Amino acid sequence: MTNSLPSNADEEKYAKIGGWLILCAIGLVLYPVQTAVSLYTEVIPALSAENWSRLTSPHSVAYHPLWAPLLIMELVGNLGFLALSIWVLVNFFKQRKFVPKLTILFLAANLIFVALDYYFIQRVLSSIDPGNMAPTINFVRTLVASILWGSYFLFSKRVKRTFIH
Repeated sequence: MTNSLPSNADEEKYAKIGGWLILCAIGLVLYPVQTAVSLYTEVIPALSAENWSRLTSPHSVAYHPLWAPLLIMELVGNLGFLALSIWVLVNFFKQRKFVPKLTILFLAANLIFVALDYYFIQRVLSSIDPGNMAPTINFVRTLVASILWGSYFLFSKRVKRTFIH
Protein backbone atom coordinates (compact mmCIF):
# COMPACT_ATOMS: atom_id res chain seq x y z
CA MET A 1 0.00 0.00 0.00
CA THR A 2 1.49 3.36 -0.99
CA ASN A 3 1.25 6.41 1.15
CA SER A 4 -0.63 9.16 -0.71
CA LEU A 5 0.22 11.85 1.84
CA PRO A 6 3.24 14.02 1.07
CA SER A 7 6.34 13.27 3.12
CA ASN A 8 8.29 15.89 5.08
CA ALA A 9 10.93 15.88 2.32
CA ASP A 10 8.21 16.69 -0.26
CA GLU A 11 6.84 19.47 1.93
CA GLU A 12 10.33 21.01 2.29
CA LYS A 13 10.95 20.66 -1.45
CA TYR A 14 7.82 22.65 -2.29
CA ALA A 15 8.16 25.14 0.57
CA LYS A 16 10.31 27.35 -1.67
CA ILE A 17 9.73 28.76 -5.13
CA GLY A 18 11.53 26.33 -7.42
CA GLY A 19 11.45 24.55 -10.74
CA TRP A 20 9.68 26.41 -13.53
CA LEU A 21 8.24 28.80 -10.95
CA ILE A 22 11.64 30.50 -10.88
CA LEU A 23 11.14 31.58 -14.50
CA CYS A 24 7.66 32.78 -13.64
CA ALA A 25 9.06 34.71 -10.65
CA ILE A 26 11.62 36.40 -12.91
CA GLY A 27 8.86 37.39 -15.32
CA LEU A 28 6.70 38.70 -12.48
CA VAL A 29 9.60 40.78 -11.16
CA LEU A 30 10.40 42.18 -14.61
CA TYR A 31 6.78 42.96 -15.57
CA PRO A 32 6.32 46.02 -13.29
CA VAL A 33 9.78 47.28 -14.26
CA GLN A 34 8.96 46.94 -17.96
CA THR A 35 5.57 48.60 -17.45
CA ALA A 36 7.06 51.51 -15.51
CA VAL A 37 9.72 52.03 -18.18
CA SER A 38 7.07 51.93 -20.91
CA LEU A 39 4.96 54.47 -19.04
CA TYR A 40 7.94 56.77 -18.56
CA THR A 41 9.41 56.52 -22.05
CA GLU A 42 6.33 56.10 -24.26
CA VAL A 43 2.98 56.91 -22.66
CA ILE A 44 3.79 59.96 -20.53
CA PRO A 45 5.74 61.72 -23.32
CA ALA A 46 2.80 61.14 -25.69
CA LEU A 47 0.57 62.93 -23.18
CA SER A 48 2.68 66.10 -23.12
CA ALA A 49 0.76 69.17 -24.28
CA GLU A 50 2.73 69.40 -27.53
CA ASN A 51 2.38 65.73 -28.49
CA TRP A 52 -1.24 65.50 -27.35
CA SER A 53 -2.13 68.50 -29.53
CA ARG A 54 -0.20 67.11 -32.49
CA LEU A 55 -1.92 63.70 -32.25
CA THR A 56 -5.46 64.75 -31.34
CA SER A 57 -5.97 68.01 -33.23
CA PRO A 58 -8.00 67.47 -36.43
CA HIS A 59 -5.85 70.06 -38.21
CA SER A 60 -2.60 68.15 -37.54
CA VAL A 61 -0.93 65.87 -40.09
CA ALA A 62 -0.51 63.16 -37.40
CA TYR A 63 -4.18 63.31 -36.37
CA HIS A 64 -6.28 60.19 -36.08
CA PRO A 65 -9.63 60.09 -34.23
CA LEU A 66 -8.50 57.06 -32.20
CA TRP A 67 -5.32 58.66 -30.80
CA ALA A 68 -7.05 60.25 -27.78
CA PRO A 69 -8.91 57.12 -26.60
CA LEU A 70 -5.85 54.98 -27.34
CA LEU A 71 -3.52 57.17 -25.28
CA ILE A 72 -5.99 57.34 -22.39
CA MET A 73 -6.46 53.56 -22.54
CA GLU A 74 -2.68 53.10 -22.54
CA LEU A 75 -2.25 55.29 -19.46
CA VAL A 76 -5.11 53.82 -17.44
CA GLY A 77 -4.38 50.24 -18.50
CA ASN A 78 -0.67 50.42 -17.81
CA LEU A 79 -1.20 52.05 -14.41
CA GLY A 80 -3.77 49.39 -13.54
CA PHE A 81 -1.53 46.54 -14.64
CA LEU A 82 1.42 48.06 -12.82
CA ALA A 83 -0.56 48.03 -9.56
CA LEU A 84 -2.03 44.57 -10.22
CA SER A 85 1.36 43.08 -11.13
CA ILE A 86 2.86 44.34 -7.88
CA TRP A 87 -0.03 42.80 -5.94
CA VAL A 88 0.40 39.47 -7.79
CA LEU A 89 4.16 39.60 -7.16
CA VAL A 90 3.81 40.21 -3.41
CA ASN A 91 1.31 37.38 -3.01
CA PHE A 92 3.38 35.10 -5.24
CA PHE A 93 6.35 35.35 -2.88
CA LYS A 94 4.08 34.96 0.14
CA GLN A 95 2.90 31.75 -1.55
CA ARG A 96 -0.76 32.54 -1.00
CA LYS A 97 -3.22 29.82 -1.90
CA PHE A 98 -5.16 32.08 -4.30
CA VAL A 99 -2.08 32.97 -6.39
CA PRO A 100 -2.66 30.36 -9.13
CA LYS A 101 -6.17 31.72 -9.82
CA LEU A 102 -4.95 35.30 -9.46
CA THR A 103 -2.11 34.66 -11.89
CA ILE A 104 -4.45 33.09 -14.45
CA LEU A 105 -6.81 36.06 -14.06
CA PHE A 106 -3.87 38.45 -14.49
CA LEU A 107 -2.68 36.63 -17.62
CA ALA A 108 -6.17 36.60 -19.13
CA ALA A 109 -6.79 40.28 -18.35
CA ASN A 110 -3.39 41.21 -19.74
CA LEU A 111 -4.09 39.23 -22.92
CA ILE A 112 -7.42 41.01 -23.38
CA PHE A 113 -5.77 44.40 -22.80
CA VAL A 114 -2.96 43.64 -25.26
CA ALA A 115 -5.48 42.34 -27.83
CA LEU A 116 -7.55 45.55 -27.57
CA ASP A 117 -4.39 47.62 -27.67
CA TYR A 118 -3.22 45.69 -30.75
CA TYR A 119 -6.55 46.26 -32.50
CA PHE A 120 -6.56 50.01 -31.88
CA ILE A 121 -2.86 50.44 -32.67
CA GLN A 122 -3.36 48.58 -35.95
CA ARG A 123 -6.26 50.88 -36.79
CA VAL A 124 -4.17 53.97 -36.07
CA LEU A 125 -0.79 52.86 -37.38
CA SER A 126 -1.99 51.07 -40.51
CA SER A 127 -2.30 54.43 -42.23
CA ILE A 128 0.92 55.85 -40.71
CA ASP A 129 3.39 52.94 -40.62
CA PRO A 130 1.91 49.78 -42.20
CA GLY A 131 5.19 47.85 -41.88
CA ASN A 132 5.49 48.22 -38.09
CA MET A 133 5.58 44.68 -36.69
CA ALA A 134 6.15 45.61 -33.00
CA PRO A 135 2.44 45.48 -32.03
CA THR A 136 2.02 42.09 -33.73
CA ILE A 137 5.11 40.68 -32.03
CA ASN A 138 3.89 41.96 -28.65
CA PHE A 139 0.45 40.40 -29.17
CA VAL A 140 1.85 37.00 -30.24
CA ARG A 141 4.36 37.00 -27.35
CA THR A 142 1.58 37.79 -24.86
CA LEU A 143 -0.72 35.15 -26.35
CA VAL A 144 1.91 32.40 -26.19
CA ALA A 145 3.03 33.36 -22.67
CA SER A 146 -0.58 33.46 -21.43
CA ILE A 147 -1.34 30.02 -22.83
CA LEU A 148 1.87 28.45 -21.50
CA TRP A 149 1.85 29.99 -18.02
CA GLY A 150 -1.92 29.68 -17.67
CA SER A 151 -1.69 25.97 -18.43
CA TYR A 152 1.22 25.59 -16.03
CA PHE A 153 -0.70 27.29 -13.20
CA LEU A 154 -3.77 25.16 -13.93
CA PHE A 155 -2.15 21.74 -14.12
CA SER A 156 1.22 21.79 -12.33
CA LYS A 157 1.66 19.68 -9.21
CA ARG A 158 4.44 22.03 -8.09
CA VAL A 159 2.04 24.99 -8.22
CA LYS A 160 -0.58 23.07 -6.22
CA ARG A 161 2.01 22.13 -3.58
CA THR A 162 3.82 25.48 -3.43
CA PHE A 163 0.92 27.89 -2.96
CA ILE A 164 -0.66 26.61 0.23
CA HIS A 165 -0.74 29.52 2.71
